[in-house]
Amino acid sequence: MLPADHHDERVGERIEAFLEGPPARARKVGRRRARSDALHAVRRPVAMDTRADWDLALRHEDARVARYGRSAAVLVVRLRLPHGGTEDRFASRVGAALREHARETDRVTRASADHFHVLLPETVDTEAEALADRVREACAARLTGQPGTELEILAAAVSPANGQTLHDALREARARVED
Repeated sequence: MLPADHHDERVGERIEAFLEGPPARARKVGRRRARSDALHAVRRPVAMDTRADWDLALRHEDARVARYGRSAAVLVVRLRLPHGGTEDRFASRVGAALREHARETDRVTRASADHFHVLLPETVDTEAEALADRVREACAARLTGQPGTELEILAAAVSPANGQTLHDALREARARVED
């Protein structure tokens, strides 16, 4: 049984409001504010992964490729200098070029003093090779006119063939830049 004060003159209004649902919103008349192109033009570089994070991402992507048959590729970039030991002078510029040209979903890491690895999910060979070309050009532009720039940028992109893993593709890409 309901309390005596429960039934007042507005009960009917409440029941009708409940049955009809929430009141319709008034439609705004006017133009939407245009977004500034400057907001869309700014793109942050991709973060550089640690080697452990990159290895974990490689294992996860390898499992995804095997499970769903999706495309993926790896890119290996090597700095070759006539005299060793000066890779650190150029590595930051090469790393910055890689990070700028990589997509948000790509994973970039410095694997050793003179090697960078990039994991490219949802990427076929031609797209990976195009990235390798863009990175070579960006590195050449960044290092032109620098003293001691006898630096050569080698890049190889490989997608796993049928039955291969991304680890196999990584070994093949590393072998290509070592020659």
